[in-house]
Amino acid sequence: MKNSIFIIGILILCASCSTSKMTTASWKSDGFDNQTIDKILVYANTDDQKLQKEFEDQTAQILIKEGIFTYKMHDIFPDIVYKEVRTQEEIAAFVEDCKEKQISKILFATKKSQTVDTVMSKSLHNYMNGLHTLSLERYNEDEPEYDTKQVTTYVIEAAVYDINEPSQNAPIATTSVTATDPKSLDKIKDQLLKSIKQLFNK
Repeated sequence: MKNSIFIIGILILCASCSTSKMTTASWKSDGFDNQTIDKILVYANTDDQKLQKEFEDQTAQILIKEGIFTYKMHDIFPDIVYKEVRTQEEIAAFVEDCKEKQISKILFATKKSQTVDTVMSKSLHNYMNGLHTLSLERYNEDEPEYDTKQVTTYVIEAAVYDINEPSQNAPIATTSVTATDPKSLDKIKDQLLKSIKQLFNK
């Protein structure tokens, strides 16, 4: 009896646990840490102008402390506004404008993906109705209906490009935050800023 009460207590605890979690991942090309980056443009690619300015300002503060002179997109190119799709001509013109200002490195921050999945919830109803958590067998038509919920996952990435490199379509370093059901979008931004600091901390 005591064991049954203990198990039910665990199930209720699991049902009340938040699914919110956050992970980070970074990658650097060979020689990135040995490069001298003395100047960079920070571009937060978003239609939220307030968020763009805030993120670019905060990123600039981090990079300046690392000895990197930082341009901010909203300051140096205020006429370039957010667009979901840009033509190759627009991109080429932007690259030329950067080169005229002696800018070769650009840090792009963008939402890489957002997915919504329907999953079985950790509810008492599901466990009491024979949810076979260790079985990979398909459920038959006689199986009971289970409680489900929607889980949203965001992947936010900062990618560093060297537009003077022939392989300019590939970044020379990236860092990303994957957040599942985040309690606050600000926490994702704060985590990405920490990851950017680590990326440039040699």
